Amino acid sequence: MIARPRVLSSRQLTPTTHGIRVEKPRGFAFRPVQYVGLEIATRDGSEEYPMSLASSPTRDYLEFGARISPSPWKEGFRALSPGDEVEVDGPYGRFVLDESRDAVFVAGGIGVTPLKGMAEYIADTQWSHDAVLVFSNQREEEIVYREELDALVRTNPRFRVLHTLTQEPDESPWSGRRGRPDPSLLAEAGKSLRDPTWYVCGSPRMVHSVVGMLNGLGVPEARIDYEAFFGYA
Repeated sequence: MIARPRVLSSRQLTPTTHGIRVEKPRGFAFRPVQYVGLEIATRDGSEEYPMSLASSPTRDYLEFGARISPSPWKEGFRALSPGDEVEVDGPYGRFVLDESRDAVFVAGGIGVTPLKGMAEYIADTQWSHDAVLVFSNQREEEIVYREELDALVRTNPRFRVLHTLTQEPDESPWSGRRGRPDPSLLAEAGKSLRDPTWYVCGSPRMVHSVVGMLNGLGVPEARIDYEAFFGYA
């Protein structure tokens, strides 16, 4: 369907990312979670960009998050204000939650958006399976949706998050994991789960690396689903 909802809120998520919430159009249904074409006004005119939904279909709004860049669309996205009209076309896509088994989510940066929506769906529906999110970011200040994820962990004992930072300064007080996701971290994430489906989302380079490691760990191809976010710059 094509709808023209209005922006409810617009805010900086981290120093390099921005997020918006828009009205959920009447009759708009999607699986946890698909993507839409999001058309907004830019300095070059109206332009549509494919955007994963960052919210569960159980929520009464649609949420989107993006890494900011100097492109006309990204600058237009950051400039959106409450009351502005956007166009939503969709939903589309097959990167959706398999509700029949446990799940491991592996995200790099803003690639967490559809996985956040899946985690919300798990919490809101009191899902009967376990789920783990492996979340890689450059620095602690760049952990997007950190408060929301912490809240999901507090309210859902069957969901946990394993953070790792790749460029956090040595003098930082950060006491958690450091470095890119590696086979040992992935094995730790999946060790207590029962034949989980693995969902990988991030930059093409990150996705390729993680899928290769999962292959090396013996995870069947049928248990790996992934989505690469292009235009990371």
